[in-house]
Amino acid sequence: MSSDSKSKTFTQRGWDPAWLAKALADPTRPVFLAGCVPPREGTAEVQSMEICQKFCDRARCLATDGFTIYDIQDEASRTAETRPFPFRRTLPPEEFAGLFPLLSGKGTVVYKSVGEEDSEGFQSWLSRSMGVHGCSAFNIVGAASSSAEVKLKVPDAASLMIKANASFGCVCIAERHLTRRSEHLNMLRKQQMGAAWFISQAVYDADATVQLLQDYGELCRSRGMQPAKVVLTFAPCGRPKTMQFIKWLGIAMPADVEHRVEAAAVTSKQAAVNESIKICSEALSTILERSSGTGVPLGINVESVSGFREEIDGVFELFRQLQHLMLDARGVPWGVRWYRVPVGSLTRSASEQELFRLEAELEEKRKALASIKKSNRISGAATPLDIKQPNDEPASGPLQKAISLTPMPIGCLVAGALLGFVLTALSGVRVKFVRAE
Repeated sequence: MSSDSKSKTFTQRGWDPAWLAKALADPTRPVFLAGCVPPREGTAEVQSMEICQKFCDRARCLATDGFTIYDIQDEASRTAETRPFPFRRTLPPEEFAGLFPLLSGKGTVVYKSVGEEDSEGFQSWLSRSMGVHGCSAFNIVGAASSSAEVKLKVPDAASLMIKANASFGCVCIAERHLTRRSEHLNMLRKQQMGAAWFISQAVYDADATVQLLQDYGELCRSRGMQPAKVVLTFAPCGRPKTMQFIKWLGIAMPADVEHRVEAAAVTSKQAAVNESIKICSEALSTILERSSGTGVPLGINVESVSGFREEIDGVFELFRQLQHLMLDARGVPWGVRWYRVPVGSLTRSASEQELFRLEAELEEKRKALASIKKSNRISGAATPLDIKQPNDEPASGPLQKAISLTPMPIGCLVAGALLGFVLTALSGVRVKFVRAE
């Protein structure tokens, strides 16, 4: 499908391709992402679509804002240790990411390692990513090590991103802050270059992350700047080889954490995954508690660093638990409301207008039904049950879950739940989280 036809389809559906980038840059709300690795290089287009569809089908049960699509690199220059899992090239992440909006109705953050191409090559890649594949949010990553040969540096790539009017973020590495105590300075420098958010590597050492958030928040306060959102990444671990790979990636794994996972693995791989989910939940709770005064807005990204089934399955439970923890930490009640949104409709205002329209129509039907019942009580006639569905249009795609933090009076929670039940029965639904104040 051409870029023009994609844009036409998105416009018809009320879909804003820049919605996810706007949500990532919005300091007033958390963002929830699920990570995915593109298929292997050489995978046929039909197979790629099947893989994407399968992932989207499974992720439909999660209330995600979008997906992160990774640019997998060999990273051989970063360490002399043998890579636990062999490196295999994948399809270009922007190509795979282009499938998600049409198959899931949600956008993506596309990772891009910027050191392999010169300025001209990077501009060509960016033009193709935005124009052909419809990508609008990127996360640019520098070289794996200072010794690696690079053709383009992050500051230069950031300038080209700004020139192309592309929204982008960068990575932040808490482990690097432990040794150099300068990662907060790097973050501020990247923010000044135009980075609108940061995505961390997988978190297992809560203390390192807390220290980075505290220092970054304090630095921004001293400069009179609003900190950019930091999306914290978590990944389940259920096997010794996965543990080895996590450490090979440079992720700090405290000795007590490693021991807990290894002890659980004696029982079963699933027990180890469950223990790692518990550890990640504890880590997030610690981070939320100790960084609450930093002023740094946070989000969640969940991924699997391996292809093992129990670890991939663990991503879904980990996502749910972390999402609950982060929303609960906001200090106000939140609930779930159900309604139907056409696939591709990610525009926040359009989605809520659709909900309000449904509510208004449903209220009219209720009044009509009440009037009929009142009239029938007087005449003794039976009450007709063929009340018309609030939205007569057929469902335009699969059911999805989505997050919204629209303020809602606390007294509306019960009424909202009842309305959600009625809408579920009448129209086919989508999950929506709503903050109550």
